[in-house]
Amino acid sequence: MVHNRGRRRAARAIAGIAALCCLLLTYGGDAAAKGTDGIRPFKLVEVGKTVFHFAAGGRSVSVQVDTSPPTVCAIAYGKKPSLGSIADDPNMGGTAISQHTIVLSGLSPGTTYFYKLTATDARAAVFQTPGLASFTTPRQAASHERDVAIGAKVVAVSSQWSSAYKAENAVDGNLSSQWASNNDGNHAWITIDLRRAYKVNGVAFITRQMTDGSAITKTFAVVVDGHRRYGPFPAGNGLDPRVARVSFTARLIRFEVVTSTGGNTGATEVEVFSPS
Repeated sequence: MVHNRGRRRAARAIAGIAALCCLLLTYGGDAAAKGTDGIRPFKLVEVGKTVFHFAAGGRSVSVQVDTSPPTVCAIAYGKKPSLGSIADDPNMGGTAISQHTIVLSGLSPGTTYFYKLTATDARAAVFQTPGLASFTTPRQAASHERDVAIGAKVVAVSSQWSSAYKAENAVDGNLSSQWASNNDGNHAWITIDLRRAYKVNGVAFITRQMTDGSAITKTFAVVVDGHRRYGPFPAGNGLDPRVARVSFTARLIRFEVVTSTGGNTGATEVEVFSPS
């Protein structure tokens, strides 16, 4: 009787070991296909090539990435291989999408950045670029010009949606933040104080936009020191800032939305370029 129990225990132990071996072989083979950490190559979901559009004199870049199937996509980046910063597409709205535009802001012109792209699909499969890739921001195209609107004082605004979309976001030099009006449409405006008079040779209104096609500013105008009006000019976006060339001296500048697709219009940034 004792011998029979011993044989049964031994048989169960052998069966357990065999099952464990089968399990290890199954998952071991799958891991080998995915990589030892289960992460698949990013190229398996990447459609076309990743495109970099630089703006704000090399201080920001919009990264366009298309994936199939839809994924949640993010970029970890930094000046060192250890990276240290991360950004994703605000248009994802908590779900996976196929066309991603990720804005990296606060960059230094003429600087090399390392990055790694990561995407996750609805089945929780993770895809990542192998090793580290890099890009180099351009040096400022016009070194004699600078955006004097960065850090300007907002003295008046038509409205703002919330503190998260406050007017000051339009003059912080950061394309990942934005000012959104409270449904002002074509009547949105913002007035900034440059704190002293500057010679101005360029202005830009970089529009915010919603995924439903609303809140896109198409044209804008500027009112200088309360009486001179210039424009309308085409508004720009993160991929194409579209600087309008002007010639005046001003301290107070009011940016006005002239035509838009309506809704919570506003700007990721308003820019004023000066040679001085």
